[in-house]
Amino acid sequence: MPLDYVQSFLTRRPGWVVAAWLGLAAAVGFASPSLTRLAAEGQSKLLGPEAESRRAADLVRKAWPKQAYEATAVLALHRPSGLTDADRAFASRVQGRFERGDRPKEVVRVLGPDSDREIAGRLVSADGTLCLVVVPFDTSYVAPSAQKAVAWLQDEADALRRADAGQIGGLELRWTGDAVIGRDYMAQVQTSLDRAAAATVALLLVVLLVVYRSIWLAMVPLLTIGLSLVIARGLLAWLCRAGWEVSPLVELFLVALLFGTGTDFCLFLSWRFAEHYNERNPAGVMRLTLGRSLVPLVTSAGTIVVGLLLMGTTKFKLFSTTGPSVALGLAISLAATLTLAPALLVLLARYRPKAFRGFAAPSGDLWDRAGRVAMSRPLRSWGLALLAMMPLAVLGTQTRFVMDLLSEMPRTTESGETLRLVASRFDPGMMAPLTVVLESDADLRRSEGLALIDDVSRLLSHQRRLTEVRSATQPLGSPEPLARARLSSRLGEVNDGFRQLADGAGTLNRGLTEGAAKLRAALWLGRRVGLNVGGALGAATGSGAGSPSSPAARAMASGLGKAAAAGMARGGAPPWDLANYARAFDLLSPAGPPAGPGAPVAAAAAAAPAGSADPSVRRAGGSTPAEGPPPTAAAGTGPAEVLLAEITRAADGADQIAKGARRAHREVSAILEDPVGRRALDRLLITPQNIDENPDLRKSFGVYITDDGHRARIDVTQGDRVFSDSAMNQVEVLRRRLREYLGEYEGIDVRASIAGANAESADVRLLTHDDQVKSWFVVPIGVFLVLLLALRDPWACFNLVATMVLTYLFALGATHLLFVTILGAEGLDWKVPYFLFVLLVAVGVDYNVFLMARLHEETARHGFRGGIVRAIGQTGGLISSAAAITACSFASFLSSPLASLRQLGFALVVGITVDALLVRPLLVPCGHWLLRRSREVLGPGQPALARSDRLLSRVPD
Repeated sequence: MPLDYVQSFLTRRPGWVVAAWLGLAAAVGFASPSLTRLAAEGQSKLLGPEAESRRAADLVRKAWPKQAYEATAVLALHRPSGLTDADRAFASRVQGRFERGDRPKEVVRVLGPDSDREIAGRLVSADGTLCLVVVPFDTSYVAPSAQKAVAWLQDEADALRRADAGQIGGLELRWTGDAVIGRDYMAQVQTSLDRAAAATVALLLVVLLVVYRSIWLAMVPLLTIGLSLVIARGLLAWLCRAGWEVSPLVELFLVALLFGTGTDFCLFLSWRFAEHYNERNPAGVMRLTLGRSLVPLVTSAGTIVVGLLLMGTTKFKLFSTTGPSVALGLAISLAATLTLAPALLVLLARYRPKAFRGFAAPSGDLWDRAGRVAMSRPLRSWGLALLAMMPLAVLGTQTRFVMDLLSEMPRTTESGETLRLVASRFDPGMMAPLTVVLESDADLRRSEGLALIDDVSRLLSHQRRLTEVRSATQPLGSPEPLARARLSSRLGEVNDGFRQLADGAGTLNRGLTEGAAKLRAALWLGRRVGLNVGGALGAATGSGAGSPSSPAARAMASGLGKAAAAGMARGGAPPWDLANYARAFDLLSPAGPPAGPGAPVAAAAAAAPAGSADPSVRRAGGSTPAEGPPPTAAAGTGPAEVLLAEITRAADGADQIAKGARRAHREVSAILEDPVGRRALDRLLITPQNIDENPDLRKSFGVYITDDGHRARIDVTQGDRVFSDSAMNQVEVLRRRLREYLGEYEGIDVRASIAGANAESADVRLLTHDDQVKSWFVVPIGVFLVLLLALRDPWACFNLVATMVLTYLFALGATHLLFVTILGAEGLDWKVPYFLFVLLVAVGVDYNVFLMARLHEETARHGFRGGIVRAIGQTGGLISSAAAITACSFASFLSSPLASLRQLGFALVVGITVDALLVRPLLVPCGHWLLRRSREVLGPGQPALARSDRLLSRVPD
């Protein structure tokens, strides 16, 4: 058989096998590119194009290329006593140096004291102690190119400071911005990797020396996994060149997982080799060992590989790229365990047989006693173990997770300290503003589009924790410049017009009423005493009140003028016959029709529209004398009666105007004074006149609206600092409210999306939450199926998966207790639950597979209860040693400067330890016994279990 041939070749030609692995590792290690650099580039591409923040960022880059950027580096010039003139001049020189033609291509522009006055003013703190020079980049904040650009800026600034040291002594030059923070974060990731590699090797060497009691035996797993790691890193680097995506955490997990689980594989193999060690025939013993170990090793590694590959089903690339990459490395380590490690052990047995003397078959007395105690009362043992784990497991279900890059880094990090300094002097969110992009098929430059932009801008302005909103309709961050263009302001001016109209019409009504009364009295007196009314009126008008120059005439002329103006303002003929009124007045005057500009009625008639349909109106206003009698005068009616009728009619019309104007004034005032009315009228109506009155408005259109008018942007400054959990919460609130508001907006179909650093972080958090929920189902199901293929016992597989999930919750609760409850952290880092779940569920299978494989072997010979006791005793030392090795590999995370890796390392150590000391010797075997007993009582299921026993016990002792 091919497998027998391979085993025979490994044991007969071990030197060739070792030489082949050494040559392959050397070739791959020297010829492959740097995985560290490629992984750093992958960190900047964690979000796919389907994320809203990425789509919005692409829209901004295409529509406003001069304003678009992805990250910023900020130089903060700080003097606690206050900036001097020399400091400000130095800041100008720094800006000029950064704007040189040989600057890095990643630099988009430079903002500083020499920028526009409005921008320059915003870059100086109110207390005058801090001045900023902001340099936007067109690349991600963690990209290697951004790190090089930051280094160039720092070198240039340091060179200027050395040149001006005598003038700016005491001035602090401090760096921050998301590009600088990203650079520091990536540096700490690399530090974590270096420390983890050194700590893992050191800790493993100590544990292996304790277990193997021989430096030569201890070097077997270290050399096996070391060569596997070199080959895996090289292959991944070449795959990256071909399009494979990785993240910086890949290297970290490669080191931890390969040295942890890979060493466990080697330990399991060497342990089984030591059980039947024969100094005279090591090759034969190795062939027997490989036959016994192949199924458990492949099953154990298969469950881990499947669990890691299932991470590839997630959407977030930090998870989807890390899992398959580590799975590839684990597959290589499994191949090395089944080929290189046996060859090394055979060579060691040939040339250093003394190394195996201290590593004989281990004593199982301690674990035998533990197995007997556990199985003496399996239900009680199972219940006590479950009771001990439940409190922390329940706490694990209530853990709060946070995503805050700054809280993850040490507080002494310079970029973080500078950011806190800037946040204390400026708006905390000014370092990472949001951009709301509006897309519509309509032209947003028209009045309805501008009204929409203004409505959205004001909606955002009313949100809590937003300090500034700038858009095409409020480019300075305030809607006040366009206050007169709002409907409420326009209606207020109309309301003032109604008030003035009511006052004028009332005055006209009173004047006309008084004049009519005097005329009526004169006519009555004429009829009674026979006086000549026309003469009387003529005398009155010539020398008294009726004279065109008299106060009464002037008052009447003014009233008539107001009446004519009011009538013309309504767009039609006045309510009285103005032409006949003028002719009657002219006939009453002894001097005939008055001429000249002082004639009040002629002036009023002349105010009639030129296009009036009434020819008498045109004649009254023209220079040709009127011909014929007044059209409204009845036969036999004198001029005085005609005048009286017209005056009375005019008075009635003036009274109607006054009443209507007062009614309109009351209604409009009620609308404007009511809060509901004010909100309803708080809309913008921009006309060409408004644009002419505000030249800056036309300029802002070019900045915030595209030339085709189909896209507009709104810049938003948050009140919370960049990367904070509250800032990301606000992004989600803004997205939800924009969707609701625009979904009900009438007249224009528009879509909104948000770009910015906090928007990207919000998308990452949303994706990771969805991925985590998915992993809670996908990973256990995948592990269950792999176990089912090996054990052929669904209930036993369910027992194993359920205990691993319980271990996960227990470890999560213990981590929360330490870091949140005791140490006072805001919550556990967002990456901890995902990686902890996948790694514990996948890695924990190792111990369970080792136990179940031995359990089925022993139960075939010693019965069910006795077989369980012997399986616990025989695997106790092996699993404890393997757990110690894996725990040490993950304990190296505790040396990381990043809080997330320290939390993850602690959680993994707790989970692996409790799995090895409590779950494996108590919960798993006792739960297996309880499930078996329940099935025996129910009846069916015995044949399937027997088949499982025969499958895993087919290799005889």
